[in-house]
Amino acid sequence: MDLRAAFEQALALDETGDIAAAVACLDGVIEAIPERAAELKFAGQLYQRLGADRQSLALLSRALILAPDDPSLHLCLGYHYVDNAGHERALGFFRRHLELSPASQIGQLYLGRTLDWLGRLDEAEPALERAVMLDPTAIEPYLQLGRVRLRREKFEAAAEAFTTADRLDPSNVLAEIGHRRIAALNASRRRTSPPRSASTIVCVKAGSKYGPDYVNRLAAMARRNTSRSLRVICFTDDATGLTGDVEARPLPADGLAGWWNKVALFRETLPGVSGRVLYLDLDVVITDSLDPLLDHPGDLVVMDNDYVPGFNSSVMLFEVGARAEIWNTFSPAAAARIDGDQDWVALTAPDAELWPDGWCVPYRLRAAIAPPAETKVVVFSGRPNPDEYPADWIRTLWR
Repeated sequence: MDLRAAFEQALALDETGDIAAAVACLDGVIEAIPERAAELKFAGQLYQRLGADRQSLALLSRALILAPDDPSLHLCLGYHYVDNAGHERALGFFRRHLELSPASQIGQLYLGRTLDWLGRLDEAEPALERAVMLDPTAIEPYLQLGRVRLRREKFEAAAEAFTTADRLDPSNVLAEIGHRRIAALNASRRRTSPPRSASTIVCVKAGSKYGPDYVNRLAAMARRNTSRSLRVICFTDDATGLTGDVEARPLPADGLAGWWNKVALFRETLPGVSGRVLYLDLDVVITDSLDPLLDHPGDLVVMDNDYVPGFNSSVMLFEVGARAEIWNTFSPAAAARIDGDQDWVALTAPDAELWPDGWCVPYRLRAAIAPPAETKVVVFSGRPNPDEYPADWIRTLWR
């Protein structure tokens, strides 16, 4: 197969979702890629699209040697380091990209986002304001600006950004989530919970996306990382292969697909389950003691979303029945207009408490090199999955 045909086939496989075959297709011709910047860049960008970080980095770096003033190469390498928790290096690439292409709105946007991820919010805000000025019709800079202002507790200014985003796209759920979070924080109402700890872990396995090994490993990790006796409950439509120390129960509602089953966990009663529970997605890696999470106060505690306004529902602490409105107001029509269960939780429970910074983090953004010292749980989304062992530390802990 010649190079052009391989590129076209890889793109076609990507379109059908056969990522592994697309990567294999490119791997078959990688040695045939000539030492010319254009071909190296195209192949590197394609590998990057497929999530093949090692091959992408090698090709893009070779291309940069040949074309050091190509702004798109600096942008792509910035993306690489963002996706692999190398934010300081990403910052350098985005800044060089903007030196070469000062009017680049996407470069300015990612400069602001990277400063946000580094915790430099006072610098992130003006960077995102410049991204807005470069293209006042683009919605993403307003959403990111609103998110940063919200984190800085500049509620009025955050509301202005979300209002503009809503005006640009009245159907945008993220702007609505931003407005509801502002209203909840302004109300300053905190729901308290009984002064007792959780000793129950719950998870959901629906369909065939994850096998029983994910449940069994989750239970084993949880038990290794607590000082107390744990009850581990898996709500599932197929209990085959689960170990005896995992309690299998039917899915909490009928007719829900995938992650939507998590919404049903908030119903007023869960058969055989009561009190405070810690919910964990199956594709997480526990890196330190869960006791601080199990002991944390609050009737609903969730992860902040590092990418967009709203929550990440991968790790949630809640009192069974305390937030029944999340389930009671849910409908297929509600599901149709949002991307997933975590957006629904953010819309219906905007006053939820957030885990302390660093306790629960996304793999790509925060832990691709190693989990931060304060981290208890690393969560995955999309690719890679833990069973692909994308970092050496996962081999030690995911078992």
